Parts: sequence; structure tokens; C-alpha cells
Amino acid sequence: MKIFYTLLLSVLFIACNSTEDSPKTTTADSPKTESAVSNAGACSKMIFFQKGAEVEATSYNAEGKEVSKQLTKILDVRNENGVTVADVEGTDRLNNGEEKPAMHYSYKCDGDKIYFDIASMFRSEKKDGDVGFQSSTIEYPINLNEGESLPDVTGVMRSEKDGKTSEMKYHFKDRRVTAKEEITTPAGTWNCYKISNTVEVELDIPGMDENSKRIMKEMQSKTKNETVTWFSPEFGIVKMEMYLNGKLSTRNEVTAFKK
Repeated sequence: MKIFYTLLLSVLFIACNSTEDSPKTTTADSPKTESAVSNAGACSKMIFFQKGAEVEATSYNAEGKEVSKQLTKILDVRNENGVTVADVEGTDRLNNGEEKPAMHYSYKCDGDKIYFDIASMFRSEKKDGDVGFQSSTIEYPINLNEGESLPDVTGVMRSEKDGKTSEMKYHFKDRRVTAKEEITTPAGTWNCYKISNTVEVELDIPGMDENSKRIMKEMQSKTKNETVTWFSPEFGIVKMEMYLNGKLSTRNEVTAFKK
């Protein structure tokens, strides 16, 4: 489970939040073009929609020791029916020098929301050539205000190996914009919105008997997982922290970038 939450922290580095007042559960959908024309400039402000840009993020453990670096390259940005689409290459490098194979995926933005392929969080697992991935896209509206309650989000990722399919369903709940803060990382300083939420995970793994499923559910019920995100509308997410049962587990932040 801890490995999953470390991966989850990395993928969330490109996400933000919602502007709706009443929490509700949503699943990802396709970008809608009706709002794209009036707010297209909101997409181009963020570095993840700037062709040629590169973003380096670094993950640290609870003691502040570097665990890995994630390099995201924006290969191309284009317009598809009023929706901005960024083709992205992501690679991970562990602190022992091992570099994982690159994975390719896309980010989308319709001017109001960002949409991204949740498979990007598993890019370091793509080393097995016989593993297939199917995943939903997740949407995150761009604009927000301090004090907002944000809608819950549910996503699904499926992987297949040797004819057997595993499924992971995750739920981001109790999302709140708790503050507006100035955040400094090795890459710079930004005015950010601080967003907190809990994370719940459901796993369906081939071969698991009912007793194993019961034990897993009991373990999950005793573990409270939370993330805190600092999002800049002028850049994107610049810092995230993951907490397990109230204690810091992982920190991830932008450590370098170039446009």
C-alpha cells in the first residue's frame, strides 16, 4: 500500500481542484468544448501545456531523504475541437541511479478543467512489456477560492498480465481549499492555494480469496491517508505531502523547470 501512495503522490503533481460548493462524487469524462473558447488562456499559463517545457519533481521520505526524481517533458501541444492537448513523456529515476523506461500519455484542458490519464501514475511500473493498462481520465477544474469544499473524485485503473486483470479504484474525498499561502521550493516561489483531502483505495486482484479481501479491508479501515497539495494557477501544482495516520510519509515538490 505504501508503494501505491508514493506513486499516487507523483501523479497528483499535475492536478488541482474544483469550484463547486457542494461535495459530490464524480468519475472522469471527456473534455467539454463549450467553455474552451472563453477561457483558453488559463491552459497556456500552466507549464504542463507549454510545448518544450520540462519539469523536474523530487520525492522525499518522512526524514527528508531523497527517494526519486520525476522528469516530465511536454513533447507537443495542440488544439482538438477547442480542447488543448499536451503530449507528455514521463521518466522516473530512483536515488540508486536506476532509471525507469519512459511512458507516454496526455494532459487535456478545456479552459475550465484539466483532464489527465491516471495511467501516468504507474509509469514506473511500465517496465513489464507484457503488462497492459486501461485507465480513466480524471478532471480537475482550474479556478478555486479559499474556504471552498470540493467535489469527491473517483477513478479506476486496470492492468492485465498473463490473461489476468487487476483493478484499482481510488476515491479522493473531503477535499477542501484550506488556505492561500506563498510556497518556496528549490525551483522558485509561488502564491498557492492549499488543498487537503483523504484517499481511499479499493483493490480487486486475481486469486484473492475472501479471507484475504477481508484482511485487506481491515487494514485499510485502520489507516487514514491524506494529501495536502499547493496549487498555483500561474504554474500548476508545486508541492504535495502525503500523511499516513497523521504522520508525514512522503513529500514531493518541483525542484527545477525550464520552458
